[in-house]
Amino acid sequence: MQNLMNAQNITLSGSETIDSQQLLVMVNETRKEYGEPPIRNNVFIDRIKDELEGETYKIFVGQKNGADIEIIEMMLKQALRVAARESKAVRRSLIDKLEQQSKPQSANEIIAAMALANVAQERRLKSIEHQVEQVSEEIEHIKQGTIPAGFQGYSYLKTKYGLSDAKCRQLVMAWNVPCKKVPHVAPGGQITQMSVVEEEAFKYALDKTMLESEKRGSQWYHPKMGRFSVTA
Repeated sequence: MQNLMNAQNITLSGSETIDSQQLLVMVNETRKEYGEPPIRNNVFIDRIKDELEGETYKIFVGQKNGADIEIIEMMLKQALRVAARESKAVRRSLIDKLEQQSKPQSANEIIAAMALANVAQERRLKSIEHQVEQVSEEIEHIKQGTIPAGFQGYSYLKTKYGLSDAKCRQLVMAWNVPCKKVPHVAPGGQITQMSVVEEEAFKYALDKTMLESEKRGSQWYHPKMGRFSVTA
């Protein structure tokens, strides 16, 4: 099983590799220096896999406190990118520590890896900013009660076309009128789902229904709708 060493005793091999447990010890020691909480191994492993997605690294099983744990062996330049995901203060200290573990002739490679790590960090931040903008736009649309062009809610349809709410819904089902649900802010501020219907298709279905219906007293009758009333 893997022997877990203290960060001060880390010695990188000629191939410039480091495993996740060694790196985690360095990360948590550095976090402690800056008053940040430690990170758990399983969370750290997930972070490494996310950062190194699509790249080559080794995975093996080690043991800690009598339990089996997953350990990842990676190149130093990959470890630098993982370190770049820490806070600014922790990141700087970690990069210095990792740089001290490298061979002098690898300095240029480390500088290049640091540059790549910074680029990756900037891309992540831009991606997060873009996601925040999209969410903000969606929330704004919800606040405004945005309804897709050409669609209307049932309260509008029953008022304009003179059918009850129940008969409007029955008409939509009977003639497969296109409908969908959209986010909507209720009077109390709660976000709900509002059913909206394509108005032109609804109007066409209603016209067709009226042409095929027969008058029965003060109401109309259609096989698909049963008895229904249409108010002026």
